[in-house]
Amino acid sequence: MTRRSTAWALAALGAFAAQTAAAQTADTCKTDPKFREQDFTLGSWDVYTGDKKTDEVTMSLILNDCVIQEHWTKTDGKPTGNGIGLFNYSRLLGSWGYSWATDDGAATSFRGNLVKPGEMRYVTEKPLPGGPDGVKRVRLRHWTLYAMPDGTVRELAIGTEDGGATWTQDYDLKWVRKR
Repeated sequence: MTRRSTAWALAALGAFAAQTAAAQTADTCKTDPKFREQDFTLGSWDVYTGDKKTDEVTMSLILNDCVIQEHWTKTDGKPTGNGIGLFNYSRLLGSWGYSWATDDGAATSFRGNLVKPGEMRYVTEKPLPGGPDGVKRVRLRHWTLYAMPDGTVRELAIGTEDGGATWTQDYDLKWVRKR
């Protein structure tokens, strides 16, 4: 083999390897089970607080199926509270992340993990004013999405300000898939 043909063969092999790596990277989220753990939330949903429809949410895959994008729309007549969220699994951190922003300036982020199939729990901490002793306090929130046996999704948020000794419910929503 001549030098020129060797160089050409090596260049072709390198290009093939790069194409193969790019194809594997593009499909990796589609086939990696960690990225599929929250797929039970995908679709378009009517959201209920008790028996009253208050919101609509659409959950869709974006960015080569590596991210779930959420579009939340108020339907109860309130002028604000619409929002956008992004859910993604981080190989670096070994957990899920969630970022949320609304049209009224609210924003937060959570870290999460699969508790069991069909149950994703996210956690965040909200700083609170210091107590009389000046000790920094936080409100710990657990926010969980449950795949229910009837095909709905339950969204439950609970919080504690005493390190988990007592918990209070922030809200409990029911998502019903649109037909």
